[in-house]
Amino acid sequence: MYTQIEVRKVQQRLLAMAKAIKEILEKHNIPYFITYGTLLGAVRHKGFIPWDDDFDFYLLDEYYKEAIDVLRRELPHDMFLENEDSEPLFFHGWAHVKDLNSVASCDLYPQDGQYAHHGISVDLYHTKRIPANTERLYRAEENLAYQKRKLKHGFISDVDYKQKESELLQIIAEEQVNAENPSDEEIYAFKIFYDDRLFVDELFPLKQYQFEDTTFLGPNKPEALLSRCYGDFMKLPPEEKRKPHYSDVIFK
Repeated sequence: MYTQIEVRKVQQRLLAMAKAIKEILEKHNIPYFITYGTLLGAVRHKGFIPWDDDFDFYLLDEYYKEAIDVLRRELPHDMFLENEDSEPLFFHGWAHVKDLNSVASCDLYPQDGQYAHHGISVDLYHTKRIPANTERLYRAEENLAYQKRKLKHGFISDVDYKQKESELLQIIAEEQVNAENPSDEEIYAFKIFYDDRLFVDELFPLKQYQFEDTTFLGPNKPEALLSRCYGDFMKLPPEEKRKPHYSDVIFK
């Protein structure tokens, strides 16, 4: 079984990876911030959520290519930058930093097992500043591109793809009207699957958060994102929902 002791070992390795990523980004003055479960852990636990075994960074779209380039050059030799340039079957919309000294399995996301590198990973999401009234269009376009990548690599059936494509094209057609008259209010739009966003003053200025024995940058008003994602985020979920990301991790 994947025990709490093993989860803690994974957390310690993830923390070392995150520190290395942070050091490189800060060296090159590339802004980043922690998000999702990592941010929730910082706010509620001053570190990892006890059962959480992944780590989430966000990078701003305008810095994303530079961040990927410098990380690919400067990451330690026991880490691997995984994206469409380094993984032939890549279908995600964001890069990962993979640990080369572990092998992880994940029953929740079996398609991830098709990639060549199976180590535990840090997510490098990206976020784009857009007019608030174009958010739904942006998400639909990003989701359609994601579904096309899955179809290309055989990770979705033709039937399922056609259904999703039809739904997304309808949204895109409906929302293109809004795009012709963009609103003055702007937001930072996040992952394609969730209804989450940050308004500019909720994100900036970034501030430091205690996380285990170090600090990471995070949003100015974390409760905005956390409440949208998790509701009453300071309340622990029921025990049956306190599940790690991975099913098993073996260190080499």
